[in-house]
Amino acid sequence: MPIELKCAFRRLTCMERDFTIVFMQTINQDIKTGQFHRAYLLYGEEDYLKLQYRDRLVRALTGGQESMNFSRMEGDDCDLKGLIDLAQTMPFFADHRCILIMESGFFNSSNDELAAYLETVPETAVLIFVEKAVRKSTRPFKAMVKYGYACEFLKPDERTLMQWIGGRLSKEKKTMSPEAWREFFLRSGENMENMEREYEKLVTYCLDRERIELDDVRTITSRPLNNRVFDLIDAMARRDGKLLLEHYADMIAAKEPPLRILSLIERQFIQMLAVRQMSSDHLSDREIGQKIAVSPYIVGKIRRSSESYSQEQIRQLLADASDMEERIKTGKITDRLGVEVLMMRYAR
Repeated sequence: MPIELKCAFRRLTCMERDFTIVFMQTINQDIKTGQFHRAYLLYGEEDYLKLQYRDRLVRALTGGQESMNFSRMEGDDCDLKGLIDLAQTMPFFADHRCILIMESGFFNSSNDELAAYLETVPETAVLIFVEKAVRKSTRPFKAMVKYGYACEFLKPDERTLMQWIGGRLSKEKKTMSPEAWREFFLRSGENMENMEREYEKLVTYCLDRERIELDDVRTITSRPLNNRVFDLIDAMARRDGKLLLEHYADMIAAKEPPLRILSLIERQFIQMLAVRQMSSDHLSDREIGQKIAVSPYIVGKIRRSSESYSQEQIRQLLADASDMEERIKTGKITDRLGVEVLMMRYAR
């Protein structure tokens, strides 16, 4: 990694440029020219970008104001007949009627009526579907690809997130040390919405300085629960019972439910088994990360932690965790004590 993020990103200016070039060129071009597709499908796991582009389309079509030419449907209220009736209604003193359809589920089954209608949507209407998940084998999805525009928003990898933040830092005429970036990335939980929030806090805190250091990140940004669980696992792996209990007490003081902590510990050990197996199959950290939805750096941390336990010990811990959860839920032991007992058993 270069000495400072600024060096890696001097060709980038901001988040919009990076993602426009890579992913969203068509939508941005439509907004710029005012030549809209009759229907858009925005789908995928990355909610931050997906909702950002949803709002851009809506603003471009409505002028950013509440209008009788704008309608919204969501969830159980999504009715195909009502949607078609709205789309067929001429807009009032405007070029388009904009209809936003959120989490309809229409693209999870072969809805022949919707598939047929997407071919005939009038030029005076623009439909914007926003979905978490779709089935690409369905007729509505295939019709959207053919007659509208379908755009998948994938979770960005660390390099893409680094480019995004690097471009924003350049715009602010600031730099960030590699150590600061690593901590910032971990604390943000690889989530763009969290990263946006923590970035604003960090830049405001360092307003009078050009360089952001590790201590700045540790002072002003929040640590998500998943990161704190890494501390627990590390202390368990090093057999440091004192440090383990300190981390646990900090999490309890932060109002984290013991059963939630137990669930995350189980998740970490399940990931250990997966990483060990895939590593033995000669998969790279990047390939493993894609399969278990974490960054390659996190894969490395999981692997290092797993080296302190045999495969049999990991499987036994998972069995003991399941048994302890049952004892807690049946009132045989308190939740706080039960989780502490389990952790200390594997920190010996």
